[in-house]
Amino acid sequence: MLQEGERVDELFRESMQIIQSSEVFSFSVDALLLADFTRFLKRDKRIIDLCSGNGIIPLLLSHRTALPIDGLELQPQLVDMATRSITMNGKAEQIDIRIGDLKEVRSLYEHSSYDVITVNPPYFTNDQPLKEKGPHSIARHEIHIDLEGVIKAARFLIRNKGRLHMVHRAERSMEVAHELSKAGFRVRRVQYVYNDGSARTALFVLIEAVFNSHAYADILPPLYIYDEQGRYTDEMMTVYYG
Repeated sequence: MLQEGERVDELFRESMQIIQSSEVFSFSVDALLLADFTRFLKRDKRIIDLCSGNGIIPLLLSHRTALPIDGLELQPQLVDMATRSITMNGKAEQIDIRIGDLKEVRSLYEHSSYDVITVNPPYFTNDQPLKEKGPHSIARHEIHIDLEGVIKAARFLIRNKGRLHMVHRAERSMEVAHELSKAGFRVRRVQYVYNDGSARTALFVLIEAVFNSHAYADILPPLYIYDEQGRYTDEMMTVYYG
């Protein structure tokens, strides 16, 4: 099942495995944080993960819900990895990852068809230095789609009162909130993630936004990845190990 350069990593809390490749794509802590941050309600029926990469977020979510989960990813290599990981974990009946361009979402899915959307989009704008090449650059830089485009696609897919969960770089959090508001979303929950308690600025922001809502935002306590001794905090140990 493995191809050259690939390896199998453990998802400890979920008792699953995932195929990874440092040459193509490996998930980071932000994906784990987003999956942990994502909520489900009893009325939910369908979930989709955008910019799915190697399928990490659908796999993590499948441990917590029996709802069907779709995924959309631009790069065929990553969809192939995701599909094999899904099969390896016996999740083929629950998770469906599709190759497709998020800019063409109107031709791929029906309007207003999802209750929950998750997305870990490209973080870096095209005027920022491009450090990676190939699949890494597409996953991390807005080469094929920018933040506004991602949120417009989510706007097309989301049902009334549906929820969008996103992780992004903390320094772009105001931009994220602005684009969400333009598209008719209302920020409902916000949590900033810091490297440790001594960090002066946050690394990531986790945002839940509700479409066509007037609810006010809950600002959650900060989440710290490491403690003073450089070990994972209790919160991160829960994210990794349950």
